Amino acid sequence: MKLLDKELKIPRLVVAGATSGVGKTSITSAIIYGIKKRGYSVQAFKVGPDYIDPSYLSAISGNDTRNLDVWLMGENELVQSFVKNSASDISIIEGVMGYYDGFGGKTNYASTHHVASLLKSPTILVLDASKAARSIAATALGFAKFHRNSRIVGIILNKIGSKKHENMCKQALASLKVPILGSILKNSESMESR
Repeated sequence: MKLLDKELKIPRLVVAGATSGVGKTSITSAIIYGIKKRGYSVQAFKVGPDYIDPSYLSAISGNDTRNLDVWLMGENELVQSFVKNSASDISIIEGVMGYYDGFGGKTNYASTHHVASLLKSPTILVLDASKAARSIAATALGFAKFHRNSRIVGIILNKIGSKKHENMCKQALASLKVPILGSILKNSESMESR
């Protein structure tokens, strides 16, 4: 059955990062936890063949996390697997690497953006704000405009240093048409990226 051109009626959201190490897994875990705490069931997915991050997402969601790997599965099979395994109230898909990082430097193939496009999913972009203020807007604008249909519907700022730092980032991002959905303070007890 060809699903690529069909409208998917599954509530879904992709959590992507500007790069690896921005906190995608921690933020995806927090989103899943928050949704579950409100009484909804969550099916977690992970872009690519990774097996470590899915173990965290499975522990929080209470369901086995499914991998979505275009390179191994093909486009139609990926969509079929997503539809078949999305029996929960909402599906949350954690991205891999940077949003547009896929199979090589000249193509979008097998990137998180590619998967978000196949699933016609809105995407939240996680940005590491620890070493930026106004420049965070240039980064966000670049991601929003890099592809004609970026699918980015909101931004989460991670590793904010202080309330003043958060305000500077928010001022810089105010002119963009992409809302800031949340800001997370830098934590001295934060886990290192693996």
